[in-house]
Amino acid sequence: MGKRPFYVLSILFGVAGFCAIPFLVGMHDVLWTMGHVGWFGVLLCVANASCTLLIPAIGWWLLMRAEGIPAALSTAIKANLMGFPLDFVVPSAYLGGELLKMVYLAHVCHVTTQRVLATIIVAKFQEFGGLVLGMIVATALVVWRTDAFTTPHAALLIAVMVLLVGLLALILYAFAGRFTPIVTLLTCLARWRIFPQKMARLRAFAAEVEHLISLALTERVAVFLLAQSITWLSAVSIFIRPWIFFWFLSEARLSVDQLCALFVLTNVVNLLTVVPGGLGWFDATMAGYASATGLGDDKGVAFALVSRIADLTLLTIGCWLIVHYGLLHVARGQAGDRESSAERIQTPGEVSENKAEG
Repeated sequence: MGKRPFYVLSILFGVAGFCAIPFLVGMHDVLWTMGHVGWFGVLLCVANASCTLLIPAIGWWLLMRAEGIPAALSTAIKANLMGFPLDFVVPSAYLGGELLKMVYLAHVCHVTTQRVLATIIVAKFQEFGGLVLGMIVATALVVWRTDAFTTPHAALLIAVMVLLVGLLALILYAFAGRFTPIVTLLTCLARWRIFPQKMARLRAFAAEVEHLISLALTERVAVFLLAQSITWLSAVSIFIRPWIFFWFLSEARLSVDQLCALFVLTNVVNLLTVVPGGLGWFDATMAGYASATGLGDDKGVAFALVSRIADLTLLTIGCWLIVHYGLLHVARGQAGDRESSAERIQTPGEVSENKAEG
């Protein structure tokens, strides 16, 4: 099966699950729960969800300023908002809007795409590192408070967390030590006759990006640590989101153990799903967990629906910004064919040269 048919099927599957689950649980009960949370509670959850874009934007902005990119904080925030729709529709790990953000910042700040991309990679590393650190702390709390280490599932989860930490440490060491992992990979692909001409063209671009990443990790350590500390607050906002929602339901207040378990569970679902935005999959997970812990499956589905309201709000803002700043062609290209979009990218200097030649 090709990529596009699989992608279309995953969307249809997700939408079908998203629409069906509230009725399977009981739409009346779900609406009753949402009514008790009220509009104020929903608005708090939407505000909390926006922190997952606004807080990392601050860390990314600090990295760009240290790199000498004259970006305003509002520009970084708008770029993150515009990247969210693409992050949402691209399955797995919420990675999809980087190309659009790179093009937008390079155009606005009149800098090369390599410099912008280097800061984006470091910022994404910090986001993922913050989530993994939060998941390790949450898992450790659950194990410590419930003596769950003796169960095979808990032991497996801890083993996966340790492996993720090891992987992050290796990536950090590879870039900081200037071992050029991306250039090495591209060189190997070219030698193996896998798109050799394209790999050769990308090597110079990747070499400059890796050099800039290494500088951010080794010569701007104070800025890197400050940005990491701020970005980690995004993981904290994700952690407290269920607490905000269930605080309005006096009969279903969450314990620390449940908050930790929800944090780990929701992040694993969002990282591993093949369905855009985790549609259906996230909702089913929440219903199953809430039912298993005695909270009530209707409350789990209601929380998932409130999360979707937050997603829809951010998607609307992001799509409006994409259209407003004339980046719809980039978004379409990235959602449909990343390779062709990447080939159309030009740095501001290259654009000027092409105009001069014309």
